[in-house]
Amino acid sequence: MAEDWLADVRKYVADADEAVVSAIIKYLGIALRNRDSSLVSFTDKKETDRVRENFLKKKLGLTDDDATLDAAIANVGEQMKGDRTKNRVTVYYLLARHFGLLTLFGGAAGAVGGAGAAAAMAAIGGADGDAPKDDPGASAAPLAAAGLAGASAAAPAAAAPPPAAAPVDPAPAAASPQQAYSGGTGDIGSSGDSGGGMGWLGWLLLALVLAALIFFGLRYCSKQDAAVAPATDDTAISESVAPGDGTVDTTGAAGTATAAAIPAGAGVVAADREGKPMLTVYFDTGKSEVSNDLTTAASAVKAYLDANPAATLAVSGYNDPTGNAAANAELSKNRAQSVKAALEKLGFAADRVVLEKPAEATTTGTDNSAARRVEVTVKG
Repeated sequence: MAEDWLADVRKYVADADEAVVSAIIKYLGIALRNRDSSLVSFTDKKETDRVRENFLKKKLGLTDDDATLDAAIANVGEQMKGDRTKNRVTVYYLLARHFGLLTLFGGAAGAVGGAGAAAAMAAIGGADGDAPKDDPGASAAPLAAAGLAGASAAAPAAAAPPPAAAPVDPAPAAASPQQAYSGGTGDIGSSGDSGGGMGWLGWLLLALVLAALIFFGLRYCSKQDAAVAPATDDTAISESVAPGDGTVDTTGAAGTATAAAIPAGAGVVAADREGKPMLTVYFDTGKSEVSNDLTTAASAVKAYLDANPAATLAVSGYNDPTGNAAANAELSKNRAQSVKAALEKLGFAADRVVLEKPAEATTTGTDNSAARRVEVTVKG
C-alpha cells in the first residue's frame, strides 16, 4: 500500500518536519502495512484507549490523567473530522505536537500544551500520579520537555541582575545585621527610604524553581536516550539465563557482565544463546498483541536463518501465574501464534517457524512482566 504520509500530515501542519514523520513511520513499522491498522477510528473506544495507553503513556511518557489524554485525542479527532481516512501517522504527529514532544522523534522543540505544563509542575512538586499496573518504574519526571521549555523561558529573567542602586553618600554607621535582614528599621532618615532588604528572596525562589526544572529535565532526557539507543555491532550481547528469571544476564563484547532491561509491558529483547540469536517477546497483561519493536529486533535472527538453511525457529509461549489456569494456557498459545504470524509477515518462511509448547507454560518465582513472554530460539 503506497501512501504519502508526509503530504497527509501537511494537510494539517503546513511546515511538518519530514524527519519527525519518518521517525513515526519507523516506530509504527508493520502496523502501516495493513489498511485497517494504519487508520484510527475515533468512534471506537477500544481503539482510542490503545492510542492513549500505547502511544501517549508508553511512547511519549505522559502521566496526565486519562480524562486529559482522552480530551487531547478527541481534539485531534475534531481537527480531522472532515477527513474520511484518518491516518495513524498523522494522528500521532498531531498528538506529539499537541504535547510539545516532537523532540522525541528528532523534531525541534515545540510549544508545550497546558496538560504537559501541568504534568511538569506536578513533577517539580514531587507528586507522582498512580503508575500503570504494568509499569512500576513510572515516575514524576516525564514531560521534562515542558520543564525544559519553562527553564529556557525563565533563564533570561533569572540571568538579569537586579538594578544597580544609585550612589549615595556613605552612612555614618553601618546597619546592623538585624536591620539589613528586616529591611531597615533603624536610622532611616539617613537614606531617605525604608529599604528593600527582602527583595533577594524572590530571586532565590526563582533560582530554586529553575534548578528543579533543569534537574528533572536532564533526568528524563537521560532515560529517553537509554530507552531508544539502537544496538550496534560493538554492543552485541550473549544471554545466559534460565526461563523464569526476572532479569536477563548478558555479557558485553568487552567481557563485562550487564543486565538487559525487561520492559514493563509489550516489548522485544534480542540476545544470543549458545552462540545463536534469540528473541524474547514481552506482552501487556492479558494481551497477545506483538510489539512493533519485533521488526528491528528480528533482523539478526533473519540473517542467521538465511545463512543456515537447515536451521528453524522454535516459538514457545509463557504466562504469569495470576488468574485462571485454563485461560492462561490459551493466552500462552495465542501469544505464540501471534509471534509466528508476525515473523511470517516479516519474511520468515512458515515451515521454518514452528510452535513448540513448553513443558511448563506458567512461570513462577519472578516478576510477572518477565513471565508474560514468548521465546523464539534457533534449532539446528
